[in-house]
Amino acid sequence: MPAAPGTKGVIQWIEDQNDFFVSFVFANASFFGVQQGLRGLVSVFVVVTHVSRAWDYSLFFPRDSSNATPRLLQLPILRVPPQGRIGVPLFAFLTGFVCAAKPLRLAYQQDQQHAAVMSMARSAFRRPIRLMLPAALATFCSFLMSIVGGYKAANRCDSQWVRFDAPGTEPFGTDLARFLRTLITTWTDANNPYDRHQWAMKRLLIGAFQVYGVLIVTMGMRFRYRIMVNVTLLAYWWLNRGPFTETFGAPLVLGTLVAELGQHQPTQSFIKSRQRLLTYFVAPVIIILGLYLGSYPQEHEDWALWSRHLEQTFVRKGAPEGQRGSFLVPEGTSSHRRFSSIGVMLVITGLFLAPRFQDALANKYLQKAGQYSFAVYLVHGTILRTIGVWIIYGISGEPWTKAGKNPDGSDQTQEWIQRRGPVHVFISIVVFIVLTYSAAYAWVRWVDSTCARITLWLEAKMFPGKDADSNASQEKQLPKPNQYPV
Repeated sequence: MPAAPGTKGVIQWIEDQNDFFVSFVFANASFFGVQQGLRGLVSVFVVVTHVSRAWDYSLFFPRDSSNATPRLLQLPILRVPPQGRIGVPLFAFLTGFVCAAKPLRLAYQQDQQHAAVMSMARSAFRRPIRLMLPAALATFCSFLMSIVGGYKAANRCDSQWVRFDAPGTEPFGTDLARFLRTLITTWTDANNPYDRHQWAMKRLLIGAFQVYGVLIVTMGMRFRYRIMVNVTLLAYWWLNRGPFTETFGAPLVLGTLVAELGQHQPTQSFIKSRQRLLTYFVAPVIIILGLYLGSYPQEHEDWALWSRHLEQTFVRKGAPEGQRGSFLVPEGTSSHRRFSSIGVMLVITGLFLAPRFQDALANKYLQKAGQYSFAVYLVHGTILRTIGVWIIYGISGEPWTKAGKNPDGSDQTQEWIQRRGPVHVFISIVVFIVLTYSAAYAWVRWVDSTCARITLWLEAKMFPGKDADSNASQEKQLPKPNQYPV
């Protein structure tokens, strides 16, 4: 194996590979070109939704109160970006798609099942390292902010979500023990008090290995039976009432299905032969329906007619006292996560059926944002809880008094530091966005490239020979940062 390139070489290689990847997939299966654009779009959704949670949580309601007039971003479909719940199911879909795409391409185009299995083995080796190393470094950065008191203002501000999201102030020894424990609990029980946004990492890593397992079992099957297995798994995860099954199980399987159908020529010929019907009628209906269902509010669904109708139709069938549950939202499941997941799956289906719609996601700006999606995911929380909060509330977190007891022994109501005016909030949001994407660029340039070289070195030590595609002039072994979930 050749030596890993330097930092500049890594960045240039990433740009070259992105250009090649887009041109290659558009020449073979058009949907493959939008996965990076989806990553870029979802990274924007992550930033927008956490700004909403921090400074305007009522955007998660259908209106500010039961009698208020809904604001523009509280209306169906328009509320999807600030509400942001579709982000995690999209990450799960992209994980399933990326994990399945290369092995299936080898099996389809080169008829090399053995090469496909070896490709999965290498990918399965790389994935934990490429997720765990950057995640640990991001946690360490947050730990440093904690020990210097960087979260004091966040712990005392009037935003309940920011207070929940920020680690509490502890003595150094306690904080160090918590940090070391967090390096493990992030991957055991999805608990990371320094960066709670990493709650999905464990589940996405497990989901990736579920995809590898299914591929290994089905790689030698005929096409129709592979599809049958995946459809059965999709139904299983949807009907499963366990936590997060609709968020991680079903979209992961959909990603594998799309990767499969995207390389199946009869399917692509069918779509191409009916392009006008699919583009101008079928796909728009499916996408709009998906966005409408994905608009289901986080709370107070009874405050608006449209959300109340969804609740009564799918969550409580018929009258409020009628049978609870439906196929879309089985009884005992999380209704808002179910609606988000079905919304994502419908939108993906619509995009797959209408390649002309995919051009919007294949534009250069979203493609570029997709390169930094994982880095954005890792750095944005720390920036929001420190610099973003400091601009609105001040750095010191003073004056503030911890609530005591009333004369009768009951707890006093805690008074929190109030935010400054809307100008400070606006400046905070602008600075937060600029710093987040600047930090993400630096992260990819130095941190991510270093993690990639470490991964390659370990892979070269532990695996004999070269990857199946290493002889191709345009595809080398260096993992692309945008191939990992944000």
